[in-house]
Amino acid sequence: MKRSLSRPLLLLLLTAISWIGAGPVSAQLRSFPGIGTRPVSGATQAAAGVAPSVRGEKLVPAAMNVITDKQGNSWNLEQNGTLGRVGNSMVNSGLTLLINNQQFYTYQPMMTADGSEFVLLNRPNSSLPGIQVLRRIKVIEKEGALRFLEVLTNGNANAVTISLALRTNFSGNYKTYLTDEGNSGVTSLGQRESAILVTPGSNQANRAFLFTLCDPKSPVKPTISSQNKYGLTFQYNLTIPAGQTVAIAHAVAQMPTPREFDRQALAKVFRPVSIDRLMNTIPREFRPLLVNGDAGDSLTGGAILRGNSVEQLGVDRGRRDVLALGDRTRLVGTASCAGLRLRSVYGEAELPFESVAAVVGGNRGRRDQSRVFLRDGQVFSGELEASDLRFAMASGGRMNLQVPSLDRLVTAKSDSDGEWGADAIAMVETHGGDRLAVGSAEVPTLEGMTPWGPLAFALDEIVWLAPMEDEPVGHYVEFKNGTRCYLFLAGAPLRLQSGIFGNCELDAAQVRTVVTRTAMDRAREAEEQKKDPGLFSLGPNGQESQPPTLHPYVLAAGGQRIVGDLGESSLHVLTHSETVPVAPQEIRRLLNVTAAEGQQADAAGPMFRIELWGGGVLSGYLAESDVEMQVRGQSWRLPLTDLREMVTPVPRLTEGAQQDIARLLRELGSDDWQTREKATEELQSFGYLAQSILREELRTNPDPEVQRRIERILLTIQ
Repeated sequence: MKRSLSRPLLLLLLTAISWIGAGPVSAQLRSFPGIGTRPVSGATQAAAGVAPSVRGEKLVPAAMNVITDKQGNSWNLEQNGTLGRVGNSMVNSGLTLLINNQQFYTYQPMMTADGSEFVLLNRPNSSLPGIQVLRRIKVIEKEGALRFLEVLTNGNANAVTISLALRTNFSGNYKTYLTDEGNSGVTSLGQRESAILVTPGSNQANRAFLFTLCDPKSPVKPTISSQNKYGLTFQYNLTIPAGQTVAIAHAVAQMPTPREFDRQALAKVFRPVSIDRLMNTIPREFRPLLVNGDAGDSLTGGAILRGNSVEQLGVDRGRRDVLALGDRTRLVGTASCAGLRLRSVYGEAELPFESVAAVVGGNRGRRDQSRVFLRDGQVFSGELEASDLRFAMASGGRMNLQVPSLDRLVTAKSDSDGEWGADAIAMVETHGGDRLAVGSAEVPTLEGMTPWGPLAFALDEIVWLAPMEDEPVGHYVEFKNGTRCYLFLAGAPLRLQSGIFGNCELDAAQVRTVVTRTAMDRAREAEEQKKDPGLFSLGPNGQESQPPTLHPYVLAAGGQRIVGDLGESSLHVLTHSETVPVAPQEIRRLLNVTAAEGQQADAAGPMFRIELWGGGVLSGYLAESDVEMQVRGQSWRLPLTDLREMVTPVPRLTEGAQQDIARLLRELGSDDWQTREKATEELQSFGYLAQSILREELRTNPDPEVQRRIERILLTIQ
């Protein structure tokens, strides 16, 4: 297919509008931004020699000056991203970046075209060969803070270990610093700690500085060292694999010195600038690279379900039940109930009280509906009737509770929390906040429209489905075969079997998220990996890794990954003087060099680099406007502008080539030296095409001479 002016994404949007029938879609949905995946592979990053970039982002020279946020805080950003002093601020020089004790400097500070974020790239440093450092700094207007993102790319062939330090000097002695758990003067953050609050001394302005350093659950946390109360240094020790990129997110905020320092007061101070709250200020391309955040499982089963869970009720669960009354009152004791009956849109059901994790009464939010959280993760809203609901305080007092006037009742933790029923294959969450366990008796199916064509699937074929962030409609879905793509849900209602309500029906527009048992198993493996790195094969930052695939796949714009069979039509590479036809099965790897280098395509389209299985490399433009893939019985055509990389993990050998390789392997064991030499040279000429066969022969052939020659051939191929 030759080039045309068709816009598949626009067609998808128009189709989605007609399918959904829910009124006009926001004009913000102009493209399909990436969610939670690396924009290019580590190898691509190293080859391109640049850190990951934000697709479509335009940068202009930055005007570094004093900035005032909506809280009235002034920020003096210097050329290297260091905070300079403003007026009588307690910070004299803040968050200076040092890599292996070498200070970060930039060529020319840049910023996004809208001026919302500064982008600073390091000058070459002979003491850090092959290491690229990028600082991205964004003013968070509402919270009165700055969000920093330190991005390090290792372009070397070997892993490197780096010390990343953030140094802040004060104009006089600060008074003290406290963690978000109320501990003072610590040198390392505990399991639940993520930030510190530095209070000013008597000769400084009455403004405290808050430094957010990591997510509470992050395995990577900095050490903290104090220089006689004149300075603080936060230091992260990082190991970056060859060709890979990692990122550190942190933030600084100014505020009046708090009057109270109890745990509840500190929680209100620290919460607005926590890493998870600031995650949506970080470009999606960088989120999975975070090593000090919880983005590693931001699109895993546990993380998706955490957004609507008992933990979000603002009550710390422990070994006793808790009755919450307002923001401050917490009564500890034992709750009991003779019977609990729920009337919901799905039907009526009796709920055993021992299965309840929390009850939110009519006095919390909508008075006409209550909510009940079950220990297995299900959530239901509706009319709740409770017989003899009582609360016995640990001090001896007793209370009779009424659901209409109840705030929050949270039961004690149990070993059964989070355990799904044996029959449950998935949890489906609605936009209204309900969550239903789906039984395995009849597996529901869903239909959707992707940027390249329709897609129908059963729930047991996916890992998870989650809404597209910052967009009015659309979902992001991961399949068990490794495919990740965007789609709009549509079609027939989702028919599911609930263990509590029986057969239920949900309109496709009601579905917000789907988390399958596979997602939960992978998340559990990720947690085990953090405890014992030798157990599982995981991706960066403790993420569960994608299952390896032997099928061809395409990495598309926005981190989408499409697994399927390549079409039969040849691609035509326009080199300097020739047009070279290439069959898809000949391609080992096709890379969009223009996108990998963060450049804009010219009138001829993007430039590609094609590595062939038989050896050799082609560079040039493609005469076609798209590539064909067969995905789940559908023929999709992916525009070149969407294409980032195409990989064929296993070569496709013709029958003749297989026979030739088998003959040459036999000749490797010939008694004639010249025959062995000729066979060795011819096998080398097959390149990667013969690699898998050679490895199998090396494993099974007992002849030492054959083994020696195969090892020599494999070395030349690698």
